[in-house]
Amino acid sequence: MFKLFFEKTYVIVVPSFKDTLVHRHNMLHVFFGNGNLSVNVDGKDVCGNVIILENDIEHKAPDGEIAFFLFVDPTSHFAEVLREKFLKGEPVAAFNLADARFDKSALTEESIKKNVFDFAGEVQLSKLNLDERILQILNDIDGFKHLGSRVSELADKYSYSESYLTHLFKNETGIALKSYLLMRQFEYVWREVMKGRSLTEASLDAGFSSPSHFSDVCRKLTGISVTKVLEKQKAQ
Repeated sequence: MFKLFFEKTYVIVVPSFKDTLVHRHNMLHVFFGNGNLSVNVDGKDVCGNVIILENDIEHKAPDGEIAFFLFVDPTSHFAEVLREKFLKGEPVAAFNLADARFDKSALTEESIKKNVFDFAGEVQLSKLNLDERILQILNDIDGFKHLGSRVSELADKYSYSESYLTHLFKNETGIALKSYLLMRQFEYVWREVMKGRSLTEASLDAGFSSPSHFSDVCRKLTGISVTKVLEKQKAQ
C-alpha cells in the first residue's frame, strides 16, 4: 500500500514501487530498509539498512526492500542535522541498525516518526536561521501562496529585481528559487490527490499546464510513473 504522510519539513513515503528511473531533486533522502539496502552514487556502491542521500544527487531507489523513506526539506534544521551528524560532507552515508525490521502493512505515521527520531535524535522541525526576507518568502511558498508563479512574478510581489532575488535565495538556501517553487507545487498535487481529488483537478489547480505535464515532472523528480502508482493504489 502506497502511503504519504506530510510533516512540517519532511514527507514520509511508504512505497508500493520497487524500481525507479535515474533522477535527482532538491530534497534530502533517508531510506529505511528491511534488511540491507544498496545504492550506487558516483560509481560507488553503498550498503546499509539506513541510507542517507544529500540533495541534488543523481540516483535510483536503493536495491533491497525499502520499508519507508523521507524527503527532507533542504532548508530545514532536520537537513542540517543529517548533514552534520551523518553525511559529514559526503553525498551519501549508510548505517546498520540492529534488528531493524518493519511490517509495511502496519506502519503508521507515529510509528515511523518514532523510528526516525530514535535513529536521528530529536530535531527541530523548523527552518534554518536564514535572512528574514527569505524566510518570509519560504513561508509563503510553503503555504502554497505562489502555486504556478514564475520567479519574475515573485520578484515583483516582494519588490526585488529578479536577478537580486534569485541570487539572494540561492545564497541563503543553497538551492534555486525556481526549483523550490516546483518542489512545493509538486507536493501540493500529491497532498490533494491523497485527499481524494482527481489528478487532473489537483495538477491544474497547482499551476501545471496539464496532468501529463505533472506526470513528466513526477518522473523527472522521483523516477516513478504517477499513473502506475495510482493504478496500483486503486487495485489494492
